[in-house]
Amino acid sequence: MPEPDKALLRKAVARAVAGLTATGRLTIVEVAADAMTVFRIHRDDNGRPRCHYWSLSWGDLTSEHGWGDESPRQAVLRAADLPSADEVVLVCSFPDGAEASRVLGWLSEERPAAVHPVDGPVTAIVEDVLASDPLSRSYDLVVMRADHPSGRLRLGSKQLFPIGAVPGTRAEVTVRCEPGDEYGTAFAVVTWQGREPRLLSVHSARLTPGRYLLTAELMRPGKVRFTGLGELTRDPRDWSDLVAAAPSQLPPRTGPAHLICAVEVCGPDAKVEERLSRVRQVVSFLSAELAGLLRVSLVAYGAHSYDDRSQGEHPVEVAAWQVAPEHALAALEPLEERGAITEGYPYYPHAAQLEDMLDAVARRLSTSEHMRTVLLTVGDRPPHPVRANRSLILPCPHPHDWQSLLSRVQRRPDTLLAAICDRRDASAHPAWRQLGADAVAHLDALDIRGLATDLGLSAPAALPIPFPLLDETE
Repeated sequence: MPEPDKALLRKAVARAVAGLTATGRLTIVEVAADAMTVFRIHRDDNGRPRCHYWSLSWGDLTSEHGWGDESPRQAVLRAADLPSADEVVLVCSFPDGAEASRVLGWLSEERPAAVHPVDGPVTAIVEDVLASDPLSRSYDLVVMRADHPSGRLRLGSKQLFPIGAVPGTRAEVTVRCEPGDEYGTAFAVVTWQGREPRLLSVHSARLTPGRYLLTAELMRPGKVRFTGLGELTRDPRDWSDLVAAAPSQLPPRTGPAHLICAVEVCGPDAKVEERLSRVRQVVSFLSAELAGLLRVSLVAYGAHSYDDRSQGEHPVEVAAWQVAPEHALAALEPLEERGAITEGYPYYPHAAQLEDMLDAVARRLSTSEHMRTVLLTVGDRPPHPVRANRSLILPCPHPHDWQSLLSRVQRRPDTLLAAICDRRDASAHPAWRQLGADAVAHLDALDIRGLATDLGLSAPAALPIPFPLLDETE
C-alpha cells in the first residue's frame, strides 16, 4: 500500500535534515495556490536544526512591473536563492494551478529535484521534523569532579544524551550540590566542537546542600527538561561567567578534635554566667560543625585563699574529660546553676588558679593522642607566679610554674592555645597573650565561627560552587 504524500514528504525532509553538515543549508520551496514559501534550514553552533522562512505572493513574484528590470523567472529564482543551498526539496500543494506549474518549472530547471505533491501546508511537517530530529552531537551536563584526597576541583561533563538520541529519551544522574552563589546551582548543558564546549542552555536552582537524583529528558533538539530539583529558572550567565565562578579547591576538611574548655568561675556572678554561656555556645557550635569528630573536656577553676580563717579553698574541678559534646553540656549545667564560687572566702582578688588548672590539664593529656587539641581558657585574672616577684601577686601555694606548664601543653603535637578574655587587649594581663597564643577573642564581642576557623576546627566559609559535583570515581 503506497504511503500518503505527507508521509513521503516527511521522510524526504527528515533525510535531508539528517544529512545537514555544520555549514550546510537545506532549502524547501513550497509552491501553493497563491504564494511561494521558502524554508531555509541550517544547524547552529550546537548542531541544532534551525529554520526561518518567508512567503511571497504570485502577484509580487510574477508581475512584469513589480521587480524592476527582472523577469518573473529571475524574481522567483532570486527569492528562492537556490544556488546557496546544499540540497533542495520542492513541494507543490496546488498541482493544478497554472502559475504554480510555471514556477515549479523554473525551479526545477535551476536545481533539478523531485517534486513532492502534498495536500495541505508544509509548515507543520517541517516543524515536526525539526522537533524530532535525532541529536547530531551529544548533550552533556556540566559538572565539577572532586578529588577528595587533594581537595582539587576540576570542571568536566557527564553525558546525558549520545549522538542519535531522539526526543523522549531520559537519563538519570546522581549529583551532590554544595552551597551555590546568588543564582544557586547551575545545570548547564553543553555540546562539544572539538575540545571546546558550546553552551546550549543553563538553568539554576537554589538547593539545600546534599545528594540529588537528577532526571533529564530530551524534549526536542536544544531543550532538556530536568526533574528532581524543584523549581529551575533561566540563568542569564554566559559560559565565561560560569567558568570564572568555579573554585579550584574544596574547602579544607576538619578532622577529630579535642576541645578543653577551662573557665574561671570566681568573680562577679554576671561575669561567671557570661563566661559559662560562651562555653556553651562554643561547644554547641563545634558539635554541629564536627558532628561525631569532637570530644570535649570541661575544667572550672577559681581563686586561692590565703586567709587562715577560711574553711579551705575550692579546688580545680575537672567536670568532664574527653566526652561527647552532649555529655559536656550536661556537665556544664551544675556549674551554671551554682554560678560564682564562694567557698574559701575571702579569696585572693588579684589572680586565679590558672597555674593549678594548667597542671590538671597537663597531667591528663596523653602523648599518644593523635588529634587536634585546643585549650580554650575563658576568664580575666592572671595566674599566680611560682615565687614572689615584682608583680606583687602572691605566689602559688602549691607551687606551680604556669609558664613551664603552659609550654608543656603547647609542645604537644597539633596543640593550640586559645583564650576568651573579659578585658580588651590593652587592659588584659600579658599572660593572656600567651594563653591565647593562637587565637584571642573578647568576651563581649565573640565571633565563634571566626575563632573556630582560626583554630582549624571549622572550615572557612566555602566558596560557592556553581555546578553540581560528581565524585572522581563516577
